[in-house]
Amino acid sequence: MKRIFSLLYIITVVTSCSDITDQNVDPKKPTITKAEYLFTNAQKKVVDQMVSTSVNYNVFRMFVQQWTATTYPNESQYDITGRKIPDQHFSVLYRDVLMDLKASRELIVPEIAVSTSEIAIKQNKLALIEVFECYSYSVLVDTFGDVPYTQALDIKKYPLPAYDDAKTIYKDLIKRFAAAAVILKANTQDPNFGRADLVYNGDAASNAKWAKFANSMIVRLAVNISDVDQAYAATQIQAALVSGVLGSNADNTKLNYLATAGNQNPLFADLVTSKRDDFIPAEPFVAAMDAIGGDKRMDKYFVNAAKPVPVIPAGRSYVGGTYGEANVFGSYSHITSTLNNPVFPGTLFDYAELQFLLAEAAEKKLVPGGTAQAEIYYNAGIDASYADWGLTQADANKYKLLPKVAYTNTASGVTWQEKIGIQSWFALYNRGFEAWTSYRRLDYPKLLPSNTSKNRGFLTVPVRYTYPGVEQFQNGTSYTKAAAAIGGDLMTTKLFWDKN
Repeated sequence: MKRIFSLLYIITVVTSCSDITDQNVDPKKPTITKAEYLFTNAQKKVVDQMVSTSVNYNVFRMFVQQWTATTYPNESQYDITGRKIPDQHFSVLYRDVLMDLKASRELIVPEIAVSTSEIAIKQNKLALIEVFECYSYSVLVDTFGDVPYTQALDIKKYPLPAYDDAKTIYKDLIKRFAAAAVILKANTQDPNFGRADLVYNGDAASNAKWAKFANSMIVRLAVNISDVDQAYAATQIQAALVSGVLGSNADNTKLNYLATAGNQNPLFADLVTSKRDDFIPAEPFVAAMDAIGGDKRMDKYFVNAAKPVPVIPAGRSYVGGTYGEANVFGSYSHITSTLNNPVFPGTLFDYAELQFLLAEAAEKKLVPGGTAQAEIYYNAGIDASYADWGLTQADANKYKLLPKVAYTNTASGVTWQEKIGIQSWFALYNRGFEAWTSYRRLDYPKLLPSNTSKNRGFLTVPVRYTYPGVEQFQNGTSYTKAAAAIGGDLMTTKLFWDKN
């Protein structure tokens, strides 16, 4: 696994020994690299961006009130422009991920492939680039709404790219995911990027897992879009299920980080090496888990420090910090040391998320089975979450019997949206972006802004990032059209699929 470091920094230098222009070549700044290294860099950059908790890059855990801040609560009060968070998110995905993927493709396309195996390997590489491009664009759409797409990445031809309609992008991404999955499923006898693939290791067997990831992404996007195009969503989900989605936790899409500097999970830098106590669990999340009781995952998510001892209310196991306000680190429960581990994996998709998406799909009649099938998916989601955090099936079974957890126990008037929404929120702990998306789509859990946020004019939790400030100045015409098209460049402007 030492390959992360080597692949990110090893590059190929072209040398010559007969031209005086050699004197102008800086060997420390090579002009030629390899497609594999560009792909590795893009892959790691996108995972880093999604798992980071740096307030300069990723505040989704705070938006969905799983975490809150201590000394600097600005971001949990929805100040995202002070540190230019939208600019950073936009820049990482376009510049560091999509541009590297584009460059990788441009190096692969001209490669001469003669044998059947060479042709298959080339196809697999291009399909995997396609998968990561589609994933990155899906994150951009689900963060901002309309974004540059058809004119993106071609700086010479489109220095000021237009913004595309988000729903149109969505449907094209689903089409591209499906096509890539077909290629990857057909070429399971040959590898793709080999050890340059930091997630599934790039061997021949990895193609099937990448196809499952692509199909699972179709399920995610189709469930998102289902409230505005139900028939289309149903068709896409059912086709993805036939093609094959994640089958268990063994298929989870995770990048395994290393202990060496530069290759560690970004959480380690944010929580440990920074030597700052900036983050603690948020009370809305901790209290919700405690209110149900009996959830063994709490011991995997939180820890109570011995000194100073936080004051734990009667009947409680842990206590979170006041959301959206400054907090004293020692007065509350802390984030488990499990997440402080430099090698803790970074997850893009897991089996638990898929099961909760399918439970929702069953209730919406996007897949057959109705409530009975939804309960099966719902329970499988809880089972998968428990197993992924190292808990037993017996623990999960006991938890599922609790009245507030049992799917068919609706005596108190609890809806399926609330059941699935709450359990998705719990299972997607430490996956802030996906938890935020689930919250926006299901409107559960019922989250409220902090008092300080209300005083700043926020009466609801933000449902999108505002567009990057740099776009307003450098790409003003396109920005103005996009802002008008989505209904205003506000953090309260709902995305096209978030209409209920």
